[in-house]
Amino acid sequence: MSRWATVRDVLADVAVEMHARRARTALMIAAVAMSTGTLLSAVGISTVAARQVDADMAASTLDLISVVASSGVQATADDPLFPDDASARVAAVDLVDAAGQRLEPGEVTTVTVTRAERTEPVAGVTVAGLTSGYLEAVRAPHRAAWMLDGAQPVALLGLDAAEALDVPPTLDPTGLTIRVNGEPFQVVGFLDDSGDATLTDVVAIPYRLAVGIAGSDVATTMTVRSAPGAGTVVADVVRLAVRPDAPQDLASSQVVDVSALRTGVSTQLDRLAAWVGALLLALTVLLIGNAMVVSVMSRTGEIGLRRAIGASRARVAAMFWTEGALSGAVGGVTGSALAAVAVVVVAAVNGWTASVNPVSALLGPTIGLVAGVVSSLYPALRAAAVEPAQAVRAD
Repeated sequence: MSRWATVRDVLADVAVEMHARRARTALMIAAVAMSTGTLLSAVGISTVAARQVDADMAASTLDLISVVASSGVQATADDPLFPDDASARVAAVDLVDAAGQRLEPGEVTTVTVTRAERTEPVAGVTVAGLTSGYLEAVRAPHRAAWMLDGAQPVALLGLDAAEALDVPPTLDPTGLTIRVNGEPFQVVGFLDDSGDATLTDVVAIPYRLAVGIAGSDVATTMTVRSAPGAGTVVADVVRLAVRPDAPQDLASSQVVDVSALRTGVSTQLDRLAAWVGALLLALTVLLIGNAMVVSVMSRTGEIGLRRAIGASRARVAAMFWTEGALSGAVGGVTGSALAAVAVVVVAAVNGWTASVNPVSALLGPTIGLVAGVVSSLYPALRAAAVEPAQAVRAD
């Protein structure tokens, strides 16, 4: 008999069995559908909830203010836009926690970074002139940050930048150097990017040196962190604090800084969803396995007869594996549909923006199929071990 004929016969036998025991089949499919549907809906709802939390916090926790040059404003090295004491002026304003400047000279001119002993430029790094106040404002303080307020050729490296430059992160960077536009810079430390993800590929140099490279500070961005809830008030006065003589040369806008909190909320929701779904999936595997063991016991005579007329152990096992796989796959498809409906309904009831990931449409059947195959493993092996003579005699 050909392989395809064997597969066809196994499928036909399974179809007959599932039709003959419709109630048990329906319960097995429902169990898989409930577990996979709960898992996928929990993940989907947690994703939608995390996005809604992000949006809600964006509307209520604006504590970062960005100050940049107004459109059309010009500046030179001799006539800078930001005074030397700009950060100190803003930090002195009530309800301001920290303030500092950042300038990326690569936005207005060519800047190359090389390893100390090589001449070819390294790609994937960003040279940024920072003040110590900037690191305080983005909550990435460093013990050597004070050196960024001077004019010595020193550099702090983000972790990705250090990797690109083959500079090993160490607590004692003495002797480590890089070159910016051919000039040697002493590495004095490495930046923690937990407060600002944009620092990971940064080569941070003193702000004054960056202004010299760029030729002016017109591309500078000042970041101001206010006390919680005071962002709107501080944004209204920060321009006047920096340039009381020409506040119209500056534009201020509030920046949302909720990434860390949103990530924490999302992570906790995802963990909860994963644990609930995994528990239900485990219970489903046990339920299907138990149902199929009972099926094997009740069909011992039938299995013995099949073995007696020539059915191999592999074919008997294949019948139960196929039954488990089909039940799991159908349950997974049903669970995906239930999950999509649940996400939309929960979002609608709470006034959220619904978002259904199309990947879940494929993930549901896959999870169900795996659960069905795993749960039918032991019953299939037990059925294959039935001895024809003993089974017929017992029946």
